[in-house]
Amino acid sequence: MRSKFNFQKIIKNMPAFIAGVFCWIFLWIFTGTSCWIRSVFGIPCPGCGSTRAVFELFQGNLKKALEFHPLIFLTLALMLAYISTLVFNINIFDKTKYKYINVFMWCIFAVYIIVYVIRMILFYPNTEPMTYLDTSMLGRIIGFVKNII
Repeated sequence: MRSKFNFQKIIKNMPAFIAGVFCWIFLWIFTGTSCWIRSVFGIPCPGCGSTRAVFELFQGNLKKALEFHPLIFLTLALMLAYISTLVFNINIFDKTKYKYINVFMWCIFAVYIIVYVIRMILFYPNTEPMTYLDTSMLGRIIGFVKNII
């Protein structure tokens, strides 16, 4: 059975998407990073480096892309799969058709967390993108409190 293109779902989710893009741009301008977790707390998230890795891939620099995020190809595959489920109206949480999807997603989540912990142990806080961001919202609050005291 072939799924048809779902314009209604795309149009229904467009306001949330646009609001998210505006919040993302605001945080990027305000803190200097596109990562939500890093812009608020100052520490890198498990996906930090993915944007720079994609830019390096587009420039044909595979080694540099993998340095920025070793799971970049998995990230791109997951994003493509998610977008295709939205566009073609596929319900991956239908347990009768896709009964192993939850196990698969938890395994992927575990891989990301393991790679994140390894990167934090080996590279934090001296190697990009695993550095602390002083211009984060929390960093600015801490700096403000230090100046008062």
